[in-house]
Amino acid sequence: MLRSNIPNQQLEDALPVLDALIYDEYARQPDLLPFIFNMKTDASWGVQTTTVAGIKAAVQKNEGENVEFDDPIEGFAKTYQHVTYAIACSFSQELVEYNRLSMVEDTYRSLGKAMFQTRQVTGFGVINDGFTDTGPDSSSLFNTAHSMIGGHAYANRPATEIALSIAGMREMEVDVMRQVDHRNINIALMPTRIWAPPELSQQLTELIGSPDRPDTANRAVNTFTYGGKKYMAVVSPFLTSASAWGALTDPTDHSLRFYDRITPQTETWQDKPSGDINTKIRCRFVPSYSDFIGTWGTTG
Repeated sequence: MLRSNIPNQQLEDALPVLDALIYDEYARQPDLLPFIFNMKTDASWGVQTTTVAGIKAAVQKNEGENVEFDDPIEGFAKTYQHVTYAIACSFSQELVEYNRLSMVEDTYRSLGKAMFQTRQVTGFGVINDGFTDTGPDSSSLFNTAHSMIGGHAYANRPATEIALSIAGMREMEVDVMRQVDHRNINIALMPTRIWAPPELSQQLTELIGSPDRPDTANRAVNTFTYGGKKYMAVVSPFLTSASAWGALTDPTDHSLRFYDRITPQTETWQDKPSGDINTKIRCRFVPSYSDFIGTWGTTG
């Protein structure tokens, strides 16, 4: 960026350029939230959802008998209430005029990075806290005994924690594909993405990126890539545990949601009495989940 882009005597002309620095830095970061969440927008104060158990499995009807009726069952409620996040900075008019432009540029870029950090930390916090915080069914997101609306219990976490490995992947696949809905009906889910911290990145790549099994010199087929099967690796530094990992189905098959009320917006203005340049970046959002189905996790 050239110094001539910010005229020293006409600071108001520079305001859109300064805002552009923020957006440029924000967009430069690798946003992994869309690979985890259903990204949605909402124009109200928030969102309320209710998990509903649909109709039970069909039963045998003998000749001449009346058909059996069944009703859906209302289940767990979840409220998504938007939270406002904002940060600002200020520069004196003299600082800009004295050609300290590199400092100004770096600071404005850091505003974009700061908001990106907040959104990623808050979003991935749903995964990080998924082994401890309680959700709509009064259990953690990853739990060995979820209370289902239909009265049964189900697990999306292994009874014994298992490391990311061939054995771990095999157990995960079976658990996810055997998941049932709230009326105990198998819904034939398929895991499509694996989330893991940077510490497990190389191991995850070997597991899902090779046509041959990575644990043997024999010509054994890697079943995690065989037959066109393809997993997406979601490796994020915002996952805090060095050993926890898990799997998700496609976002259309699970209920992890990220609601944007106000996407990141900037406001830059010059204070007339002092001449200071002030800039604020602000957004409103809330990430959470309405149901655990379609998710699986272990602390490793």
